[in-house]
Amino acid sequence: MNSETNSPDDGKNTDHSDNEKSKLPDRDDENRKQGPNDRPGKQSGEGEAPVG
Repeated sequence: MNSETNSPDDGKNTDHSDNEKSKLPDRDDENRKQGPNDRPGKQSGEGEAPVG
């Protein structure tokens, strides 16, 4: 066994490939309506109607 704990016993390196089909689609959400908690810099509840 090797002294390295994360290396395979046969000594071969794993070959990784980026499959085009496994990529996530680009999101077009620049102009989407965001919730109050999505706006950085504002306090929680700021700009919301009061309850009651």
